[in-house]
Amino acid sequence: MAIEEFANCYGARVENTVDSIIDDLRNLGADAIRRVVEWNRNLRDSDRSLVLALAGIAAGVIIKILEKLLGATAAACFVGLLGGASWALLILAFTECVDQL
Repeated sequence: MAIEEFANCYGARVENTVDSIIDDLRNLGADAIRRVVEWNRNLRDSDRSLVLALAGIAAGVIIKILEKLLGATAAACFVGLLGGASWALLILAFTECVDQL
């Protein structure tokens, strides 16, 4: 039930219903979520700031980065999640909730 616990934690942070995000999270999978958090943690502060700036104006660039990191299918799941939250909120929620997995 780790995905459900993670979904509850994530849903509380992005102020969205768990039902609206759980399918995307299941499709994305725990390993991909962990890879995104680890990738974000390994970015230099300047690179993390650049990703945040790009996310607001060029989501396609973020998707290309995620495709290289996770593969096309998982990146597509991420697009669904980004529809409900900003990149900054999404990565913060992932980082705060990753221990639930």
